[in-house]
Amino acid sequence: MKLPAKPAAGGRRPLFSIGVVAEMIGVTPATLRLWEKKGLISPARRGKNRSYSYLDLERLKEIKLLLGEQRLNIAGVRAALDRKRCWDLKKCGPRKETCPVYTREKSAGEGQR
Repeated sequence: MKLPAKPAAGGRRPLFSIGVVAEMIGVTPATLRLWEKKGLISPARRGKNRSYSYLDLERLKEIKLLLGEQRLNIAGVRAALDRKRCWDLKKCGPRKETCPVYTREKSAGEGQR
């Protein structure tokens, strides 16, 4: 199933149930629960129910890629995701130039050269 287009608001609002997300990214709900248990994803909760946002979907697609195609284990996925910058995960494009974190890290990187 193709992922829906992310809304202009940034996609932070939890909208999707675990079953819908599992179908969208091509895994089982049990897999999503396992990834949560291992600390790879933290969906919002509405009582006992998990709710996923567009940003969660992007992270889950990355997790699936790292585990499947890249053949990393859980620790490797966690390390890879920790190294990812938010502007890469959110696909900010030119907007990242206005981000204070991006600007600070870019300046720090230039100082190391």
